[in-house]
Amino acid sequence: MRKMAIFCLLGLVSLMGWPRPTMCVTMSVVTVTAYHPGVTAPGSPQGITASGQRVAEGMLAVSRDVERNLNLDFGDRVLLHGLGVFKFQDRMHSRCKKKVDVFMKTKKKAIKFGVRRYVVLVKMA
Repeated sequence: MRKMAIFCLLGLVSLMGWPRPTMCVTMSVVTVTAYHPGVTAPGSPQGITASGQRVAEGMLAVSRDVERNLNLDFGDRVLLHGLGVFKFQDRMHSRCKKKVDVFMKTKKKAIKFGVRRYVVLVKMA
Protein backbone atom coordinates (compact mmCIF):
# COMPACT_ATOMS: atom_id res chain seq x y z
CA MET A 1 0.00 0.00 0.00
CA ARG A 2 2.83 2.35 0.89
CA LYS A 3 4.61 1.69 -2.43
CA MET A 4 1.40 2.41 -4.31
CA ALA A 5 1.02 5.80 -2.54
CA ILE A 6 4.60 6.73 -3.46
CA PHE A 7 4.06 5.76 -7.13
CA CYS A 8 0.82 7.78 -7.25
CA LEU A 9 2.58 10.78 -5.76
CA LEU A 10 5.45 10.50 -8.27
CA GLY A 11 2.96 10.18 -11.11
CA LEU A 12 1.09 13.26 -9.95
CA VAL A 13 4.31 15.29 -9.74
CA SER A 14 5.35 14.16 -13.23
CA LEU A 15 1.96 15.20 -14.66
CA MET A 16 2.06 18.62 -13.04
CA GLY A 17 5.74 19.17 -13.77
CA TRP A 18 8.39 20.65 -11.54
CA PRO A 19 7.77 24.12 -10.18
CA ARG A 20 9.12 26.73 -12.56
CA PRO A 21 11.06 29.74 -11.31
CA THR A 22 9.15 32.99 -11.41
CA MET A 23 10.55 36.21 -12.79
CA CYS A 24 10.62 39.04 -10.28
CA VAL A 25 9.99 42.53 -11.65
CA THR A 26 10.58 45.53 -9.44
CA MET A 27 8.95 48.79 -10.41
CA SER A 28 8.05 52.19 -9.07
CA VAL A 29 5.87 55.07 -10.25
CA VAL A 30 7.94 58.26 -10.46
CA THR A 31 7.98 61.84 -11.72
CA VAL A 32 10.52 62.34 -14.50
CA THR A 33 12.23 65.64 -15.24
CA ALA A 34 15.11 66.55 -17.51
CA TYR A 35 18.22 68.39 -16.40
CA HIS A 36 21.15 70.19 -17.92
CA PRO A 37 24.11 71.09 -15.68
CA GLY A 38 24.30 74.76 -16.70
CA VAL A 39 26.89 77.05 -15.12
CA THR A 40 28.62 76.05 -11.87
CA ALA A 41 31.05 77.83 -9.57
CA PRO A 42 34.69 78.03 -10.74
CA GLY A 43 36.74 75.04 -9.62
CA SER A 44 33.74 72.78 -8.98
CA PRO A 45 33.56 69.48 -10.86
CA GLN A 46 31.03 70.18 -13.61
CA GLY A 47 29.33 67.22 -15.18
CA ILE A 48 30.62 64.50 -12.82
CA THR A 49 28.06 62.02 -11.47
CA ALA A 50 28.00 60.35 -8.05
CA SER A 51 29.46 57.23 -9.69
CA GLY A 52 32.43 59.27 -10.94
CA GLN A 53 31.39 59.18 -14.62
CA ARG A 54 31.05 62.23 -16.85
CA VAL A 55 27.44 63.02 -17.65
CA ALA A 56 26.18 61.90 -21.05
CA GLU A 57 22.85 61.32 -22.74
CA GLY A 58 21.27 58.06 -21.65
CA MET A 59 22.17 58.57 -17.98
CA LEU A 60 19.78 59.33 -15.19
CA ALA A 61 19.78 60.43 -11.59
CA VAL A 62 17.41 58.67 -9.21
CA SER A 63 16.08 59.79 -5.84
CA ARG A 64 17.45 57.79 -2.93
CA ASP A 65 14.10 56.27 -1.93
CA VAL A 66 13.61 54.83 -5.42
CA GLU A 67 17.22 53.63 -5.44
CA ARG A 68 16.58 51.72 -2.19
CA ASN A 69 13.18 50.34 -3.27
CA LEU A 70 14.52 48.97 -6.56
CA ASN A 71 17.88 47.94 -5.04
CA LEU A 72 19.78 49.80 -7.77
CA ASP A 73 23.55 49.84 -8.17
CA PHE A 74 25.50 52.27 -10.34
CA GLY A 75 25.49 51.05 -13.92
CA ASP A 76 22.14 49.22 -13.67
CA ARG A 77 19.83 49.70 -16.62
CA VAL A 78 16.29 50.86 -15.96
CA LEU A 79 13.33 51.15 -18.27
CA LEU A 80 11.24 54.31 -18.15
CA HIS A 81 7.95 53.28 -19.73
CA GLY A 82 7.43 55.21 -22.95
CA LEU A 83 10.83 56.93 -22.76
CA GLY A 84 13.38 54.14 -23.20
CA VAL A 85 16.20 52.41 -21.33
CA PHE A 86 18.68 54.48 -19.30
CA LYS A 87 21.75 53.82 -17.17
CA PHE A 88 21.64 54.71 -13.46
CA GLN A 89 24.81 56.75 -12.78
CA ASP A 90 23.78 59.54 -10.39
CA ARG A 91 21.70 60.05 -7.27
CA MET A 92 19.68 63.02 -6.17
CA HIS A 93 19.53 65.00 -2.92
CA SER A 94 17.84 63.16 -0.05
CA ARG A 95 14.95 65.65 0.04
CA CYS A 96 13.75 64.45 -3.40
CA LYS A 97 11.18 61.65 -3.28
CA LYS A 98 9.85 59.40 -6.09
CA LYS A 99 11.77 61.37 -8.72
CA VAL A 100 14.08 60.68 -11.66
CA ASP A 101 16.17 63.15 -13.68
CA VAL A 102 17.15 62.36 -17.26
CA PHE A 103 20.27 64.14 -18.56
CA MET A 104 19.88 66.29 -21.69
CA LYS A 105 22.78 67.80 -23.65
CA THR A 106 21.14 71.17 -24.19
CA LYS A 107 19.05 73.39 -21.98
CA LYS A 108 16.54 73.80 -24.82
CA LYS A 109 15.94 70.03 -24.98
CA ALA A 110 15.58 69.85 -21.20
CA ILE A 111 12.96 72.61 -21.16
CA LYS A 112 11.09 71.00 -24.05
CA PHE A 113 11.06 67.65 -22.17
CA GLY A 114 9.44 69.31 -19.15
CA VAL A 115 7.94 67.24 -16.33
CA ARG A 116 6.27 63.88 -16.86
CA ARG A 117 4.30 62.40 -14.02
CA TYR A 118 3.30 58.82 -13.27
CA VAL A 119 5.99 57.13 -15.35
CA VAL A 120 6.68 53.51 -14.46
CA LEU A 121 10.34 52.78 -13.72
CA VAL A 122 11.39 49.13 -14.06
CA LYS A 123 14.78 47.67 -13.16
CA MET A 124 16.17 45.56 -16.01
CA ALA A 125 17.55 42.16 -15.00
